Amino acid sequence: MIKAVPDYIPVQFSHFFYHFMNCFSYETPINSFTNHKFSRISGYSCRSLFDTTLKYYVDRNPDLRILTTPIHHTSFRNIIEKYVKTNNIFILEINDEYNKIKSIPQENGMNVSVDLCIVTHVFGQDMDCEILGEYNKENPGCIMIEDRVQGGEFDKTFSYDFMDISLYSTGMDKKPCALGGGFLCINNQKCERALLSNYLLQTISNYPKEYFYHRLLFLFKKIPTFLLYNFRGIIGINLTIFGYLGVNLNSFIMKYRKNNPGFSHNNYNKNPSSGTLLSITQSLQTYSSIENLYKKKTIKFYSLLNHKVLSEMIPWIKNGYSLTPYNTLVVKNREKMVKYLNKINIPVAENPTYKIFNFEYEGSDKYKNFNDSIVYIPSLPIMNEKEIEYLASLINKYYAKNM
Repeated sequence: MIKAVPDYIPVQFSHFFYHFMNCFSYETPINSFTNHKFSRISGYSCRSLFDTTLKYYVDRNPDLRILTTPIHHTSFRNIIEKYVKTNNIFILEINDEYNKIKSIPQENGMNVSVDLCIVTHVFGQDMDCEILGEYNKENPGCIMIEDRVQGGEFDKTFSYDFMDISLYSTGMDKKPCALGGGFLCINNQKCERALLSNYLLQTISNYPKEYFYHRLLFLFKKIPTFLLYNFRGIIGINLTIFGYLGVNLNSFIMKYRKNNPGFSHNNYNKNPSSGTLLSITQSLQTYSSIENLYKKKTIKFYSLLNHKVLSEMIPWIKNGYSLTPYNTLVVKNREKMVKYLNKINIPVAENPTYKIFNFEYEGSDKYKNFNDSIVYIPSLPIMNEKEIEYLASLINKYYAKNM
């Protein structure tokens, strides 16, 4: 038995308690911060900040043209499609390992000219965006925005110096983790910081208010998920019961995640409560321990997988580790993989995170097939060494028989 599920909340029990106490604190929260390198603005969620930022640029140019990576989180994709006309969205080509931007779309024999470039980093590391650095030199007016929610080391703030804006979630299973909220960083060396900052702060202040009791209820609702994701004893009991009753574990996991996502795909434009802002600030002090845990566990797991498994089922890994709780594989036959693990009572989930655009474009079939081949297997952070070894052996055996 593996006492872990395909997700993990990087918060200790005592810290979970502190988030509750923040709801009643009289401490003045900080919703913005500036140093010589960047300005940080906190919000109700990364979705809210991205939505508000994109609206800022669309209001100034209704015919906004953008470059973007083909895969995004569901809400980010929906926000882009809400504000930007389909024929003004140009898709960057990604390499076969899905860790590098390979080329920029052409228009009239030249690199397409756009107003914004939006990059979503995936699988707990930063996408190789070197080609965008050259593009930015040719098009200095293009604003570079990156979603680093599932990106690399947090210390970097921006994956590259040419990035103008980076977005972070501090939600339930993110790092930093505040059990909600998010923030945006503006590169002071590049972007029109004052105008954008003022717009964001003023717009957020006019959103419907999240009062302390809203935040309190939100946290109470996270308790069952916290117990189901993080407590090995509870996971073990549930797996035993499900196995005895013959419950389809995969179906339960997918339904539970859908009904308990930890965030809202809608109604996310809110003015965060003091408790949320305090928790965001506190989360900035704990991210390094989360990253160290993820590094340690993924390095161990990857070291036990054979070379072909790594190159074909986890092709995006560059540094030998991943900085996300999601333990992700890509397989040729997702249904077969799910059945394989489901049969032996190993928690597994079909890709619940990433989505492609809803319109056809050159190469869209490639990204659809890739997106439909992603599975999440048990998250590593709470697994012991024997469980990690067992999981690796299962994946190696599956590859030998099916890939």
